[in-house]
Amino acid sequence: MLDRKKYEEQLKRVKEEQIEELAKYLQQYTALGEMVRDMPVAGFDVEKKIEELEKIPFSPEGRDPKEVAEELVEKGFNESMMLQHPKFFSFVTSAVSPYALAGAILADIYNVNVCGFEEAPTIGIIEEKLIKWMGGLAGWGEDCGGLFTSGGSLSNLTGFIAARDNLLKPEEYPIGVAYVSDQTHSSGKKGLRMMGLRYDQIKIIPTDDEFKFRTDLLEEEIKKDLADGKKPFLIVGTIGTTNTGSIDPLKELGAIKEKYNMWLHVDGAFGGSILFSGIYNHLAAGIELADSMSWDTHKWAMQGYSSSCLIAKDKKKLISVFAEHPEYLQDVINEEHTDGWDMGIEMSRPARCVKLWFTVQAMGTDLLSDVIDYSFFNSHQAKRALEELEGWEITSEPMCGTITFRYAPTGVDPAEYDEMNARISKEIIKSGYAYIVTTVIKGNRVLRMNMINGNMTDKDVIDTIHRLDKIAHEIYG
Repeated sequence: MLDRKKYEEQLKRVKEEQIEELAKYLQQYTALGEMVRDMPVAGFDVEKKIEELEKIPFSPEGRDPKEVAEELVEKGFNESMMLQHPKFFSFVTSAVSPYALAGAILADIYNVNVCGFEEAPTIGIIEEKLIKWMGGLAGWGEDCGGLFTSGGSLSNLTGFIAARDNLLKPEEYPIGVAYVSDQTHSSGKKGLRMMGLRYDQIKIIPTDDEFKFRTDLLEEEIKKDLADGKKPFLIVGTIGTTNTGSIDPLKELGAIKEKYNMWLHVDGAFGGSILFSGIYNHLAAGIELADSMSWDTHKWAMQGYSSSCLIAKDKKKLISVFAEHPEYLQDVINEEHTDGWDMGIEMSRPARCVKLWFTVQAMGTDLLSDVIDYSFFNSHQAKRALEELEGWEITSEPMCGTITFRYAPTGVDPAEYDEMNARISKEIIKSGYAYIVTTVIKGNRVLRMNMINGNMTDKDVIDTIHRLDKIAHEIYG
């Protein structure tokens, strides 16, 4: 039987201790941020720590919370990749704003559930206002709506399901066809399969020399499928492809979806934050023609994981698909404000919106815009630095803070280039100086630098290019 008095005394004591501990770890984290540039970005040996963690039992009596916290920091967090490091150039990650950190702490402390409006009406208003503001940046009106999700994978899947159920009857599911490009993020194709589409129902369309959706080939494929008695229903465009940061021709995609009565979903998980920019937002022209979009602010807008959202031009098209009103919810259905459970897959949801709200309100939209703009500047600085060196080839132009390139010296058999660039990547990672992995562009293995980290300076970028060049010459002469 639970000893209520002992239980409550323990909770009170632990809460008081945790407040002191939290302050200590926040101070350590702040100090880490000040010295992070001089620390290795990766390259640590984690085998010993993994072995120690695997030996920790689950004890019936519990352990000292301070010991647990120190263990988590020393053996857990400190041994993970330092995504906030200014020389972490891989994947699509960003340093976290201190405002976002504050919002995350508050959200966890109060632990509200934004599943429906009645459970957390004021936080619900914050989420609603953010979604409408972001939808407004995309050129959508008051009818837009959506919700914050765990990430781009769930946001994309939500948009895909809305497309299918708004345009296809259940008996048409087996003949429905969705169209993606060969640069569409893997979560797009995975989400379509999870939704029930067969491989032959997912058409992969080639991209052009700038890695953008070939709309001429798309229309040819749509016409062919219509002639075969199929039902084209979804086009997936992208703002900010993972490989090159490319932006698909959204105006042309929008015209095609209108012509054939289809749904245009835009994967803006990475590049959606370009809409925050006052200088580069025009590069996403045509987004206003889309029916839905995903947008991860934990990528390019300095938010911690997770802070994604799915926004639809017309929220009624989400409600018609996802709304379920069982008997146990009848007393808490809100007639004036749309409940989150009526617009997406999740029921219970944490207050993911609070981080972004805190950031935008505290730092202002001008500084947020400047962070986006600076990413473009840094990627162009990388291009200039590469052009000043011999033996380097740019394989995709700077876009959305991303550039790809490879070491391709003359006098060397091009068949050796792939192995050379893979080796250069491994060496710079092993050194701890920077983290840069490879990708494949037009069949060639190349180096890729993503420069959306708000901690990153142009000096970090240029110094890293020079370090890559030094490594290349040390290995290959």
